[in-house]
Amino acid sequence: MVYQQISVEHADGRCRITLDRASRRIRTIFEMHKPAIAQVHGHCLVGGTDLALACDIVIAADDAKIGFPPARNLGALPNNFWVYHCGPQWAKRLLLTGDSVTGADAQEIGLVLKPVPADLLEAEVEQLADRMALIDPDLLSANKRVVNLAMELMGAQTLQRLAAENDARGHRAPGTKAYFAAVREKGLKQAFRERDGLFGDSLAQARRPEIRDEKGFLIED
Repeated sequence: MVYQQISVEHADGRCRITLDRASRRIRTIFEMHKPAIAQVHGHCLVGGTDLALACDIVIAADDAKIGFPPARNLGALPNNFWVYHCGPQWAKRLLLTGDSVTGADAQEIGLVLKPVPADLLEAEVEQLADRMALIDPDLLSANKRVVNLAMELMGAQTLQRLAAENDARGHRAPGTKAYFAAVREKGLKQAFRERDGLFGDSLAQARRPEIRDEKGFLIED
């Protein structure tokens, strides 16, 4: 697993080095010459989003859930391709709440290329990979590279390095220290339950009003 939880006691030099090392591993997907397709199903959270968003194309099951709940109390994101996929407003909407989106809504905001029914997901990804395989590998590399260079001109690579440092800074926040204290005292499962229970279903919606009950669950029309 590339994503690594870092103890708040090591939130200075050692934390930055560890986070930067993990970030470099993630960027290998972005930098390699072969195209990478993320096939997303179930819960794509935390480090799962780091891996998926570093890929060239993301295809998700329409009922997948994509998000970064630790943004609520466990520092910042150590890798951050979010803004390059869904723009600053939706990146902030999700990262400032730790909410998630379904695969269907992820397509609405540009976070994934397209959603498909879960039972068709593997076939969808395989047929796309097969079509890419018909292209000369050197041309695949050249065309991937020019798009990635456009992202680099917008600061994508630099932002990933800064994100690791920013996450180390985030580990020093009082809320993060309180989270680690809760983990030590109550265990990981209970600490998660207490954090995420405040947010109800933790789902953001792209095109529908978010009317919620007193416990934070969406009220369907």
